Amino acid sequence: MAEELTEERFRGTTPVAYSTNWRRPEQGRTFVWAWTQWYERIEGPTGAVGFTPVADWEDELRRWLAQQGIDEDITDISDSEFGIRVLEEFLDEVPLYPEAPVLAEEKPFSEQSPGEDLEHF
Repeated sequence: MAEELTEERFRGTTPVAYSTNWRRPEQGRTFVWAWTQWYERIEGPTGAVGFTPVADWEDELRRWLAQQGIDEDITDISDSEFGIRVLEEFLDEVPLYPEAPVLAEEKPFSEQSPGEDLEHF
């Protein structure tokens, strides 16, 4: 069930983990690509992990990294032990229910027939 919700959340795509340090990914900057957004993994002083959106596409991410003086290439680390942990952290943080479901039996306005007014009886 949770896997189905995750697939729906990312429109059938699978998030991918990247690092600026492919030899020791835990020492580089870590990013996750998920559907249409790049997120940076931020680890706080207490070890708490969070993900913050940083770019909408890869070229934008590269420009953002260059502005910060980081010229290392990013490498897919999804199959590594650290990459798997990053993806688990990411999936644990991302809400599987982004919005509450609509419980009304009425059709949404955009699905009403022309001339049909379900809001005003």
